[in-house]
Amino acid sequence: MKITIEELPESRIAYFRNVGEYGEKQNKELMETFKKWAKLNDVFDNSTILGIPQDNPEITPKEECRYDVCVVINKDLNVKKPAHVGEFSGGKYAVFLLDHTKEAVRDFWGNISSEIERNNLSIREQPIIERYTPQMIDNHLCEILIPIQ
Repeated sequence: MKITIEELPESRIAYFRNVGEYGEKQNKELMETFKKWAKLNDVFDNSTILGIPQDNPEITPKEECRYDVCVVINKDLNVKKPAHVGEFSGGKYAVFLLDHTKEAVRDFWGNISSEIERNNLSIREQPIIERYTPQMIDNHLCEILIPIQ
């Protein structure tokens, strides 16, 4: 599995949030609604889209789990509802590029522990992030970013 290390800057973000059980259907619907909003508000092209599960479903009740879909925006953009504005804290991440298919994502999660150990990575207490660009979406790719020390 190919891994790169990146230091991401603090960023201003516009986001939509779903509260409830994580799942392919819910996440996909939120992403599609968000992409429509981003295109209508001219923040989709040349953008970086982040999918951020905010809670661990092994600890947080499934009906309280928060999943955010975000786009990095400039500090002067006037964000229109229904989007919210927030801050992405940035930091150091191990980045894994993979095909955006059920099988590839499942295989990734099945192998991630051994990859972390093999690469001597020390995990930070921050959410794991899915990252997309319009070009990646067009090519059915995504990146998984694991927060590291």
